[in-house]
Amino acid sequence: MKPSKPSPRGTLALTGVVLALTMFGGLVPQVGAADWPPAPPLESAVDNQAGRMPPSVTAELLTPGQWRCTFHFKPDRPIDQVVLAGTFNNWNRGANPLSDLDGDGVWTAAIDLPAGEHLYKFVINNDDWRQDPGNEEGVYDGHDGLNSVLRLGRVANIHKSTAQQGDSAIMALALEHDPQRPIYFQTAGTNQALFRLRTLAHDVERIWLVLSTGIQAELARVREDPRFDLWEVLVPLPTKPDLHYTFLLQDGTLKGHDPRIYGVPVTKEAFHTPDWAKHAIWYQIFPERFRNGSTANDPENTIPWTMDWFAQAPWEGTDGQSFYKHFVFWRHYGGDIQGIQEKLPYLKELGVNAIYLNPVFIGWSNHKYDATNYMHIDPQFGVKDDYEQIAATEDLLDPSTWKWTESDKVFLNFLKKAHELGFRVIIDGVFNHVGQPHPAFQDIKKNGPKSPYADWFNVTSWDPFEFTGWAGFDALPEFRKSADGLASESLKQHLFNITRRWMDPDGDGDPSDGIDGWRLDVPNEIPAPFWTEWRQVVKSTNPDAYITGEIWDQADQWLDGKHFDAVMNYEFAKVVCSWVFNHKYKISPSRADQRFRELRLAYPLEATLVVQNLMDSHDTDRVASMAHNPDRGYDAQNRIQDNGPNYDNSKPTPTDYRRARLALVIQITSIGAPMIYYGDEVGMWGADDPTCRKPMLWKDLEPYEKPELNYVMDDQLAFYKLAIALRNAHPALRTGSFQTLLTNDQQDVWAFLRKDANEQLVVMLNASDREQTVDVPLPLAAPNKWHGVFNTDATLDTDEHKLHVTVPAISGVVFHAATPK
Repeated sequence: MKPSKPSPRGTLALTGVVLALTMFGGLVPQVGAADWPPAPPLESAVDNQAGRMPPSVTAELLTPGQWRCTFHFKPDRPIDQVVLAGTFNNWNRGANPLSDLDGDGVWTAAIDLPAGEHLYKFVINNDDWRQDPGNEEGVYDGHDGLNSVLRLGRVANIHKSTAQQGDSAIMALALEHDPQRPIYFQTAGTNQALFRLRTLAHDVERIWLVLSTGIQAELARVREDPRFDLWEVLVPLPTKPDLHYTFLLQDGTLKGHDPRIYGVPVTKEAFHTPDWAKHAIWYQIFPERFRNGSTANDPENTIPWTMDWFAQAPWEGTDGQSFYKHFVFWRHYGGDIQGIQEKLPYLKELGVNAIYLNPVFIGWSNHKYDATNYMHIDPQFGVKDDYEQIAATEDLLDPSTWKWTESDKVFLNFLKKAHELGFRVIIDGVFNHVGQPHPAFQDIKKNGPKSPYADWFNVTSWDPFEFTGWAGFDALPEFRKSADGLASESLKQHLFNITRRWMDPDGDGDPSDGIDGWRLDVPNEIPAPFWTEWRQVVKSTNPDAYITGEIWDQADQWLDGKHFDAVMNYEFAKVVCSWVFNHKYKISPSRADQRFRELRLAYPLEATLVVQNLMDSHDTDRVASMAHNPDRGYDAQNRIQDNGPNYDNSKPTPTDYRRARLALVIQITSIGAPMIYYGDEVGMWGADDPTCRKPMLWKDLEPYEKPELNYVMDDQLAFYKLAIALRNAHPALRTGSFQTLLTNDQQDVWAFLRKDANEQLVVMLNASDREQTVDVPLPLAAPNKWHGVFNTDATLDTDEHKLHVTVPAISGVVFHAATPK
């Protein structure tokens, strides 16, 4: 499901330490273990200046670098509830409610925050997300509005560094290192660790990591921006039980070390993601719309598969409703598990090897994000009318009573066939809310506080019966949360048992007959400690299982080895759209390269290799339609029925499809696992939900109604097969290193190198509407002979460490060479 506003984004947790750096001359000595930490000791100062605050927020200093911030909000209409959601609480709509105790119409909430930059919104009545009207500063929220920005502390209020290298002065307050965040510390393999330190831009000449073992290693600057520099070093991690470290800094004649002493638990288990996921090419399927394999399970009034999407069936609209209000949302087309199984050979030929299924558990809607029961597959996807009789004999709290329906068996057989063909399969885990027909919810409606499930849901009143629904929808009752996750222990155990059931169906300890992992719906709505426990359940059941979360913004706090392996990488799609699709708000290739680099720096490499690099999904407009509707912001103004009345929902032009294909080339050649939304490969197009969920186009079902618009685009399908085959043929595109070779903003060309021990590939991408000829510089150790392997069959020789290449308009070319031994 798509959250109303962005999912959490990592924030700067500044410690507020100022260093009075001590000067000493000469070369930096090798530090002996007996002399550690390096002398002389450094004095520290404090940050007690909050900085300029918006009128709607007041800040009271608690301790250096920590303030109690009181947020004030005066609504423009009567409301029942308002909460504060932001990066400081993972955008949780239940964590920080505001109150109007004195009845003056101004709602307030106090929260303790560290120095740094914090993004936030007010959420009215659970679903109306508002920018703070009393705060003028905002940043784009990834949808149709702005997140408000609160800056705390001196460093957060710096907009551009005025520091100068070599002036023998260091603003130590700007130093930041947090070993709990992947951007600053991560293990690499079994015996190495990556350390990073942030400094004020242009402020420091040299930095060394100093370990308590006596090891000393110099950091290199890996990122520069107007405010900060980022430095890093990769070193062997000693197997010392109590390893500590700090940083030694030099600028001009000034030398000194960070007075903070950091500890690394060497026994900490390294973050490792499944190896198979590093080679995955994902294909997302919305089951109800992919293929109707059995008409025997079709619901009443199933729409003919080939009917024009915007046409009206005889039974639709008889009650006065219209297409968007709301009969299109209740349609069923008969897609099922049998249909997906039938088309596994098609997917094999396409070249994908990993399948993500939108929810398959029983639910009353066509999308199934309203689970009636997590224990069973929907009969509309399996065998009709096989649920009620078995469900009546089961106890939600006792797994020994759970049975398998015929629909469940259809799904388990599908898993077997998919695995035999080499596919991995993950399913949607919607563990934040259920549909009203769920047995537990029905029980609390009947029995009230006496129900064994009374603590499962966020009931706000028993008489009259009132509860909280997800995003304000009463049809989706939310589970009750606590600071540690889910408030109910029995609910938590139920979800743990559900997790084991589908990962190891026969319970024999061999998970090969179960799903290969989970995609988690709105996981940021549940406090993070739950996911820490849940991950342990998943990995203990199948250490090779994959966990990905629906996070719409940068997700470094979720990719720390404690929560998820990956996320749906919408941040990747935002960059591609801004560079390849936009016109008025188009970014340059150098800016695109910088934004991609920021993502690589923010996540551990283990996560970066397995994030799902998607362009579109069931929650966005189709990729070709994105190209047809530029300059809207990613997933913005694209719902024709509400926020996008001017969205052009006509069929994209040939140029639009060329841009969509260039986006695919970026997916295929970038670090991370590409994910394709069903039907993009045959040219499907359309605005956001519901139109992005049209029935799949199949050659054997042609002609469709309006055949001039609805048909399998053979050239599109052929291109997808060719691009996917490129990735499958070259391991360096999947697990190799990444190095930028060229960003030519004038010609709109970007080139980079993917390399491993055996091969290397130079990728050249041209987003301009004209052919471009460029000289791409190569590393000194690069091979001399290169062969075209994608979109060109040229062979190039170079003795000047550069490739002279012509790249077609809105296209990409790839050259290959063996890595010299």
